[in-house]
Amino acid sequence: MALSFAGAAAAYPDKSIQGLIQWGAGGGTDNFARAVTPLVEKELGHTIILQNKVGASGAVATTLVVNAPADGYTLLYGAENPANYRVLDLSPLSFHDLEPVVIAVEGAVVICVNPDTP
Repeated sequence: MALSFAGAAAAYPDKSIQGLIQWGAGGGTDNFARAVTPLVEKELGHTIILQNKVGASGAVATTLVVNAPADGYTLLYGAENPANYRVLDLSPLSFHDLEPVVIAVEGAVVICVNPDTP
């Protein structure tokens, strides 16, 4: 069993992988993707081609990934936004349309005001 798994794993990837980033260049997700991707490429032995596909609070990139062949060659570098798509009527997509590979970063959403605000 272990030998057959190792043989299957060695076949992937056999070509470049597309990494679609939900947000524009220079943002937090973009910076993270560009920092971590060279490490992943070294592990995989193949190139990951990063592209920013912005729009509709990330629904543009998410839709492209959901509609891509389910072969592991199109990855979404994203955030929690699919949870909001149906509520905001941006897309019929949800987290159930994706398979998480890794949760690399967790953060908090905060609301702030000027400290002099009454």
